Amino acid sequence: MFDIEPVSLVISLVIITLFSAPFVIYKRTQSQKIKAQSLFLEQLETGNNLKFDQSEKWRDLYFIGLDSFRKILVYVKFGPENTIHHIDLTKATDVKLLKMEREVKVDGRALNVIDNLTLKIESHGEKRETILLEFYDCELFSDNMGELPIIQKWEKTVKPILKNNPSQVKKNVLI
Repeated sequence: MFDIEPVSLVISLVIITLFSAPFVIYKRTQSQKIKAQSLFLEQLETGNNLKFDQSEKWRDLYFIGLDSFRKILVYVKFGPENTIHHIDLTKATDVKLLKMEREVKVDGRALNVIDNLTLKIESHGEKRETILLEFYDCELFSDNMGELPIIQKWEKTVKPILKNNPSQVKKNVLI
């Protein structure tokens, strides 16, 4: 049969533990981060009397949610200090998708590379305000993982709400 030396067994177990420890630690910190974000979003929803009927999270960094009944859009960019935008869509006048891209030559072919995706929301009220909601930034991520369809979806979701705003209806009547 096999004869296993205790010293070899201990060394093997130590090497396996050292190899797997970073993966276990990373998974545990990611789980804690996701739980903290979920708890933060629940508190945000209950603290502001909101009910998100549409919401989206991506990259463990961004969140956007819409309360269609109250017409409030909430955007959160998680980080050391969370960036939070509460946007009252009844005061919003326009929404636009801003896509910054550059042309790169690869093997003699021209390819467009997306550098930034931002949703621009303009609103009126006491003062005119422009809010920029970042969906993708090439400085933070090396690749684009489906942010373009996400931002297009949210632009299509918000536009009809803005079209039915009293300020938009008055503007359309005047034209």
